[in-house]
Amino acid sequence: MIWLLLCAVVALAVAVALIARRRWIAPWRQVEELVTEIERGERPRTFLIDGGAQAQRIGLRLEKVFEDLQQLNKQIAKRESGMQTIFSAMHDALLVVDSNRHLILVNETFRRLFALPEISEGAPLREIVRDATLDRVINDALDRGGPVRIELTLDGSKIELDAVATRNNAGEITGALVLFHDITELKKIDQVRRDFVANVSHELRTPLSILRGYIETLLDSPETSRAELSRILKVMERHSKRLDLLVDDLLTLAQLESGNPNLQLGDIAVSSFFRELIRDWEKKLATKQLNAVVDLPSDLPAIRADRARLQEALYNLLDNAVKYSREHGEIRLIARQRDQEIVLSVSDDGVGIAEDGCMVQCSRFALQLFDA
Repeated sequence: MIWLLLCAVVALAVAVALIARRRWIAPWRQVEELVTEIERGERPRTFLIDGGAQAQRIGLRLEKVFEDLQQLNKQIAKRESGMQTIFSAMHDALLVVDSNRHLILVNETFRRLFALPEISEGAPLREIVRDATLDRVINDALDRGGPVRIELTLDGSKIELDAVATRNNAGEITGALVLFHDITELKKIDQVRRDFVANVSHELRTPLSILRGYIETLLDSPETSRAELSRILKVMERHSKRLDLLVDDLLTLAQLESGNPNLQLGDIAVSSFFRELIRDWEKKLATKQLNAVVDLPSDLPAIRADRARLQEALYNLLDNAVKYSREHGEIRLIARQRDQEIVLSVSDDGVGIAEDGCMVQCSRFALQLFDA
């Protein structure tokens, strides 16, 4: 009898254990398996959990969490792809480091700038690039927390560095972002502008001194002969015209620097345009008995340009060609199509420029703007 009672108790305990396992232990193991698969980014075969309504609700919630995570991962991947595209297309080099000066992000321009191979994320910056100026600008950005700007010379190029500290949601500094902007060409253009203004200022003194001198002469000698007066007035007129040209050059420079050159664009037939130029220069060509030739293909399309500006540019070329050509020489007005561009040029058979002088034709004071 006792054995029967004991067997009944054991059977009841086993039944209770099986029921408990089925209702509480097994569902939690299923939940654990689901969570593990979700952590690995794998979609579970099913979110159905044994164990009644409460277990089913947990399964449904886990399915919702998984779907939300999938959607979030897609959004993150899309944003990362877009950011990488932007970073790769940037002309400026980009560097992002954490507060320990370890690399977080660089773009392709940065790799080219420093001639670097593939870079591992998390690598110490000092192992990748050794530059005291770069170290200083990053340290300043991390210490001050504000923007820092400094110039760096790298292989002869002028690089402007802009660094700023990065922060987390709590406002704590977490690293630094540095942009490298190549300003070599801007520096050259600025120097050309400075030289141009200096040249003009220097050359302005000549006509102004001449005009002032002749004005003083006329004031001191009111009874100057008509012949001498006529000569003086012609000289003054010539130098006043030169002043006009200089002022026009300054106005043109101001328009170009403002980014609004105010071009009056229109279609120009090159053949008729060249012939108009030759008619304008007939007298000057005749003085040295020069032959002007138009050289262009018959199927050359019309060009779109500012007629007055183009005329001015070719006038300058023609003026040099006539001035330095030998008598009975030939001047050719040439037009050629090169891909999507039309190249206009003026050639002559004059004395030309010595080879060692070609590279300095546009340097400061290399050109004499005024005759003595």
